[in-house]
Amino acid sequence: MQGRESARPFEDKKCYDKPITTRNKPQEYWGNNGRKIETNGHHNFFLPMELTADGDKYKHILIVREGDSYNFFHLHKPVHEIGRRKDADILIEDAAVSRYQATLVREYDAENNNYFYRIIDGTLWGKRCKNGLIINRKKYIFKILEHGDIIYFSQRTIARYLVIENNLEEKAKTLIESFEDSSFKRRAIVDFSKNTLTLDENDTNENPEKEKEQSDSSNKTDSFAELSPYPIIELNLQGEITYYNPAAIILFPDLKLQGKNHPIFDNIFLPSQYTVHGNLFVREVRYGDRIFEQYTHYLPDLKVIRTYVFDFTERKQVEARLRDNEAKYRAVVEQVKEGIFIFTSEDYKIIEANAYASKILGYSCEELTNLKFLELLENVAVDLRYKLRVLRETGGCFREELRLKVKNNAPIDVELTVSAINYHNKLVYCSVFRDISERKRMEQELKYLAHHDTLTGLCKRNYFRENASKILTKAKQASSKMALMFVDVDHFKEINDNYGHDIGDLLLKSFAERLKGCLKKKDCVARWGGDEFVVLTCDIPSLENLVMIVERIINNIRRPFIFDKVTIKTSTSIGVSLFPKHGEDLDSLLKKADEALYVTKRNGRNGYTIAEYEGDW
Repeated sequence: MQGRESARPFEDKKCYDKPITTRNKPQEYWGNNGRKIETNGHHNFFLPMELTADGDKYKHILIVREGDSYNFFHLHKPVHEIGRRKDADILIEDAAVSRYQATLVREYDAENNNYFYRIIDGTLWGKRCKNGLIINRKKYIFKILEHGDIIYFSQRTIARYLVIENNLEEKAKTLIESFEDSSFKRRAIVDFSKNTLTLDENDTNENPEKEKEQSDSSNKTDSFAELSPYPIIELNLQGEITYYNPAAIILFPDLKLQGKNHPIFDNIFLPSQYTVHGNLFVREVRYGDRIFEQYTHYLPDLKVIRTYVFDFTERKQVEARLRDNEAKYRAVVEQVKEGIFIFTSEDYKIIEANAYASKILGYSCEELTNLKFLELLENVAVDLRYKLRVLRETGGCFREELRLKVKNNAPIDVELTVSAINYHNKLVYCSVFRDISERKRMEQELKYLAHHDTLTGLCKRNYFRENASKILTKAKQASSKMALMFVDVDHFKEINDNYGHDIGDLLLKSFAERLKGCLKKKDCVARWGGDEFVVLTCDIPSLENLVMIVERIINNIRRPFIFDKVTIKTSTSIGVSLFPKHGEDLDSLLKKADEALYVTKRNGRNGYTIAEYEGDW
């Protein structure tokens, strides 16, 4: 770098973070912009203007010329958005410029302890600008900026990117005098007049002889190639090394000794590549324990093969670790005995499903990824939608028991845990579920056994009380009539003693079935204990209807019971109380029915008695 003359420093240091506006400055500073802008289809990669080990030694400046107005921007943030919209970091008011023109992203080079800026067409989320990204008269999708790069935003708006020393006096002098003295080019880190090496030679100089002169070794030592930490090597078409920068000899100390036989040149002398000027050949090269990505340009018009070598060892190691972690993740996900879904937070579309989810639900993984999560639910509860919305806003997780549809089968009960996670830089839901159908079945079975008699399947006493109380409350509100009966098996003790407990159990089971068969579905029947049963009949329109029900029970029980060639003949005794005549609560009705049953047994059994009452029912 050439020396700089001292200059008066700015009094307010904060002004460096603000745009400085100047008008009517020399046109020649921006170079000749009358040439046609050419584009090409290559992915061009440019080397950054390297700083030094001291990352704060240089400042990154963007000078924007909009018509006759010049704005200076100090690039210091991780991201600078450029465009016509009012909230852009670098606002350009030219109507021909896109609202989302470009984005500057700061990137750090850990190996060299410095940073550089990459410019991207449009926005970070992939929105491209209408004009395209044109730098140094070539079109890019993205580019690592070099000192001196010219960015064309429109016919009247262009910008130049500079890297200058972070010295207040030098900075003030450089920024102020650059537009008052055309000799600014001599003060820059890289002379703008020099032909900086790039990875694309399609935009060659119109004068081949001049281009050849500019590739001369003496000129190259002044270019940024000499400052680059990455090896840059040129060979003639005969394979003789004509130029290498200091980084090349540091990384490959045996380069001069081995010449074209060096491993870095294996298989790059390909005659088929010489047919098109600027033809690019990219490959991965291993040298010792290092891994490099090598870009080789074939320039037959200049009789030059130019190669750039980038050390990608660390990145490859990171990629290998990522692949290893991905493989481990996949192994765990595929082996876990739980179904896993990943679905979007906007429309709940399933974007990933593991093999066990496919096994549980009977759908292939491809079929699942064509569905939305809510389509798999048997019933979509409102509170589930609400929980998902809350989860999107607050994060965390929640657990839910619900039923999922199964392909060509009945739905299953699952326990589902849903979490909000970051997946490929996007907020999504991760749901982990397991089949709890067997657990639900056992819970239902235990609940049934807790409430029902194991022999007859009828309600137990406590469960009958719970249900009967609810029925009586509703009957009271509806002013409907009901009857409660105590029903006994006549002479059951003698039958049990004579034929054994097995026959006695079969008789009780059959007795319960016949009793239940004489009643309506909504009537409540329970085994009260031993050979005694209780019945609560609902909606009795009249006393005649009640008598008909009672007599139907008696007649059904009188029919013989046949068990394994054993025929049992028996009868039943019944006591009846009336609701609300004999009481409006269960205990009152049970007491009256028990008294009526005692009367029936005292009168010889095989009949019924309705408890005494006065007036109409």
